[in-house]
Amino acid sequence: MVACFTGPVSDAPRDQQSPLDPSGPAGGPAGAGDPTDGGAADASARAATGSGRDAGDSDDLHVGDPTDGGAAVGAGGTREDATTTAGAAGATSGRRGRAARFAFGGPETDPRKRRRRRWFVGAIVAGAALVVVALCAGGLAVLGAVSGFRDDADDAREERQLRDASCLELEQRLNRLTPPGATASPQARATAVRDENAALRLYLPQVRDGKAVDGWRQLLDARTSYAEALDTQAASKTPAFFVAPKSADGKAVTGELVRLSPGPCAGPIRRLQAPDL
Repeated sequence: MVACFTGPVSDAPRDQQSPLDPSGPAGGPAGAGDPTDGGAADASARAATGSGRDAGDSDDLHVGDPTDGGAAVGAGGTREDATTTAGAAGATSGRRGRAARFAFGGPETDPRKRRRRRWFVGAIVAGAALVVVALCAGGLAVLGAVSGFRDDADDAREERQLRDASCLELEQRLNRLTPPGATASPQARATAVRDENAALRLYLPQVRDGKAVDGWRQLLDARTSYAEALDTQAASKTPAFFVAPKSADGKAVTGELVRLSPGPCAGPIRRLQAPDL
């Protein structure tokens, strides 16, 4: 017997129908048709459930569209990275705030702190100015002391040269005179002594030392007394003697004169201390 079908027959095989087609095979409801399509439907359901959980997890990490899913996590990073970045930014801003608060030119809201800072800066500037002034004054004092020492040394050298020249002039004047010991009579000796005293009087104003001046005057007085004694000897035949002057302690004045006078005066002192020779 031959069976006859009057309905339309599709040329495509049943197994070529898509298992994900919601219309099912041949346009029927889901789950109808070939029983072998049940495994594909269950796999589709599990995939949809997993996608839902991923979307829920992404909502905990990122605020926005819940449909972003795993793509949102990949684009924004993990929760730990976000926390680390926020902490670093906070620390940087805190350091900047402290630096601005303690900097001299930073913002300051408290007037007392601003006033205290100005006083502190003013005190530092004043102290530095005092130090600079003290250093300058000390340097000038040192320069002045050195310059004064040099000036004093120059003055002492010049004065010593003048004293030496005065002693040499005294010796030259005495050398042009006749020594008292070379005369033959008391009157001539008295005249020679007075001539030497005149040469000595020209030298006395150039002596600067007070003790030396006193010694020279004592010697001059002793020589004047000796010249007067010579005049008396010529009239009364009374011998005249020269008495060398002495200091309060009994020392010869001429010895002190040698010590207090320049070196070139040693020769004139030896000549003047013995007019009777």
